Amino acid sequence: MSASPWNLIAPDFASLDTIWRSPMPFVLWPVCEKPLLSHWLDEAVRRGIPSVRIEAVDRPHLLRAWLDQRDLWSRSVEVKTGPETTGSYESIVMDRLPGQLIESEIQSPCDLLNHWLELQHEALRRRSTGMVHLDYELQPGVWVSPGVRISDDVTFDPPCWIGSYAKVGEGCHLGPGAFIGAGSFLDKDVEVENSVVCPDTYIGSHTSLRMMAAQGGLLMDFNKGVAVEMSDNLIMRSTAASPVAPSWIGRGIAWILSPLLCGFARLVSRGSPPVQRDVRFGRNHTVNVRSYAAGPLFVRRAPWLEHVANGSMCWFGVLPRTALEWDQLPADVRSALELAPVGIFSLADLYHCHTPSEPDEWTHALFQVGAENGAGMKLVRNSLVKIALTTPAAS
Repeated sequence: MSASPWNLIAPDFASLDTIWRSPMPFVLWPVCEKPLLSHWLDEAVRRGIPSVRIEAVDRPHLLRAWLDQRDLWSRSVEVKTGPETTGSYESIVMDRLPGQLIESEIQSPCDLLNHWLELQHEALRRRSTGMVHLDYELQPGVWVSPGVRISDDVTFDPPCWIGSYAKVGEGCHLGPGAFIGAGSFLDKDVEVENSVVCPDTYIGSHTSLRMMAAQGGLLMDFNKGVAVEMSDNLIMRSTAASPVAPSWIGRGIAWILSPLLCGFARLVSRGSPPVQRDVRFGRNHTVNVRSYAAGPLFVRRAPWLEHVANGSMCWFGVLPRTALEWDQLPADVRSALELAPVGIFSLADLYHCHTPSEPDEWTHALFQVGAENGAGMKLVRNSLVKIALTTPAAS
């Protein structure tokens, strides 16, 4: 008798994700070497499931994009936002690993993070040397992926897992329950116990993580249910390259124009100092930006050229946002905009939305980063003169 098709239900934990505020839905959170969804698709292959339907209401477009980037799945997969109405599918909720028993319900943000940590432990408990995977067992209970570099004096207390191309420095102690993501770097004398270091994260020397998760510059405490942005890059930071950065030519032009336009802006403002705001470039990078209150946009935003010159801002991109303005965005919008470049001139400016506090600003920003063939960004470039010379109306 052939196996029935699966209707995999992606749980909607967005309302509980108030600590991490992950740009990804829960089923795309990493569980050791791959997302939770990948564990379910692998299980479907092992069981000979002929086709899979994924039912998702939390950012289904990200699930489709994740599936489109992978050719490892040889069976039919479709992502839908509504429930399955026919009786031919076996419905399963993907809030756990296949076959895993869960005794307690997930009712709070702390429950969600602790459940995610338990998934890491469960994935390692199931691992055996007879399984087909790229990891190897460095010592009993310590699994290491290809390309990992570990100093000779590192000590382990199993279980531990280290992702591909991670680096573990001298004197580190890992475990029990240390899960180190791919591309991460632990400096000297770092201790990780019952904690997750997400991919592409640097942890500075003499740092201890216990019941915590670190992602770039964000530190999350599983017990206290709080998250802290670390401003000191010597303690924590992201090691991932920025998805979009200004070209060296663009940085050079900004370096030349910055003092000239800032001087002109001071004249136009008649000595009035610029307004300062602490904004976030993406998820973790907090920057103080200055803006003048008089003149067209190219005058008001002249101080922003300093950030283009140092490579942290682009000429064209979405407008910079404060932490509060990020938090007020819908989860799916925040996911898209966090990966977009921050720029001096935006598509929203073309439609007279010059700050993120404008009600329609985020809709223009979303089109700018999501339009096919880069149509939104091209429109900004083609309208540069018009945008730069726009003088916002007095509020």
